[in-house]
Amino acid sequence: MTRLTVAVAVLSVALAACADGSAETTISSSGDIVFVGADGVESTITDTSRIVTLSGDLTEVVYALGLGEGVVGRDVTTVYPEEALDLPIVGIGRFLTAEGVLAENPTLVLGDTQTAPAEAIEQIRSAGVPVVIFEVPSSFEELYDKARAIGAALGVPEEGEALATAMEESIQKAIASASPLDPAPGVAFVYTRGPDVMLLFGAGMTSRPVIEAAGGRDVGTESGVVGTVNVTPEALVAAAPDVIVVPEGGLETLGGVEGLLEIPGFAETPAGREGRILAYPEGDFLTFGPRIGELLETFIADLRSVLEQ
Repeated sequence: MTRLTVAVAVLSVALAACADGSAETTISSSGDIVFVGADGVESTITDTSRIVTLSGDLTEVVYALGLGEGVVGRDVTTVYPEEALDLPIVGIGRFLTAEGVLAENPTLVLGDTQTAPAEAIEQIRSAGVPVVIFEVPSSFEELYDKARAIGAALGVPEEGEALATAMEESIQKAIASASPLDPAPGVAFVYTRGPDVMLLFGAGMTSRPVIEAAGGRDVGTESGVVGTVNVTPEALVAAAPDVIVVPEGGLETLGGVEGLLEIPGFAETPAGREGRILAYPEGDFLTFGPRIGELLETFIADLRSVLEQ
């Protein structure tokens, strides 16, 4: 078993990172990390040799912190880094089964506030495996806090602070390089995996800060959407997006842009009439993690390009 020990000087960095409420971390008398997750549950972390991650962004952060060799299982939303794709898939974090996770003999499981159901989490904990839950960030500041919190929980607070700083610098660099858009275009992020799954994203989702940082207006948020709602033709036409962003895989399932525009409401929007549809790999646009600056830079360029057509 790998015993986690953290020197007092390093621990002070972790506690400083927690001062804004992002996490609560202490060290037990035996040198173990005691971490209070976003669900209020206190976990004692003694071993990070076998980690299971239950969302793609958690996988990416663990690898970015230099602990990728300890990851032994991941959920289906992991798309990066490439070496993680060879790991066993334990299921889908939002539709979790304890059996799939425990099959990998984990010493630590990392999830977030969207991990469900609660019964599966409790089953894993009842088996003696700590499950640490983190907040799902809906702003860049919360993203930086999350990186610090994960670093603190895994015993590498300095690496967590460095990752937060690197992400902030990459985001600010992308924003600073962007030419202004006047007027700001309305952008809708529509999550789809086919005609039966069509969701408009709004406030509280990772798509909003990306859209706004690129110079756009999140029409889902402007329409009063909190979280997600099923897309209706009337609501979509009323939102009048100038650009629609969708997952690449979902668009392919629909038969491309032509198939999307056959769905009632889409062709009647400014975006539909002008063919302003942008598609990204699901893990890229929705994974609010270490690659966010790279995604934002690409989205900024794509948004300006499609508006000039």
